[in-house]
Amino acid sequence: MILSALLLSCNLFDTRDPENPISDNQTLPTAFTKESLFSNFKSSFEQKNIQEYGKLFADTATHAQRYMFIPNQSSASRYAAVFSSWNTIAEMEYFRNAITAVGTSSSLQLQITSGPVIVPYQSDSAQYTFDYLLFVPHNRSDLKTQQFVGRCEITMAPDKNTTWRIYRWVDFETKKDSSWSELKGQFAK
Repeated sequence: MILSALLLSCNLFDTRDPENPISDNQTLPTAFTKESLFSNFKSSFEQKNIQEYGKLFADTATHAQRYMFIPNQSSASRYAAVFSSWNTIAEMEYFRNAITAVGTSSSLQLQITSGPVIVPYQSDSAQYTFDYLLFVPHNRSDLKTQQFVGRCEITMAPDKNTTWRIYRWVDFETKKDSSWSELKGQFAK
């Protein structure tokens, strides 16, 4: 009797008002196709969605390939120490740092300016080649630009769970010192 009075007095069984979500980020659909992976790539970047961005890349626990980022030549020279050991952890760190520098009131933009040209390799992999324009309105005074342009080749394949993942990303510079490699090199620090 005392126990039931105690339980009822602390409103243990009353319903609560729902809490607001921690962020506006959405859970994106699982990438069971190469098209959905490419869509998730663009959406997770623009939403500043770290959790979904991390799901894009190959993990050797479930994928035959290890994720590899190949920067353009000038960035590879300038940030040799950064890119020599680039992996999914470094990918996530750069993205987290960029999001922090942009803040909550600004948005990232990824515009596909040409392509994508899709080259399927058998039924189990594909390469997307596209030109991009990124707008990253960061608050860092040591960076010259907030716009980054270039060309990417992203190679993807399904993992053992049939979820498509990016396992190779090659970046090409089309304008001096303003490619995605430059962005990654700067924000990996």
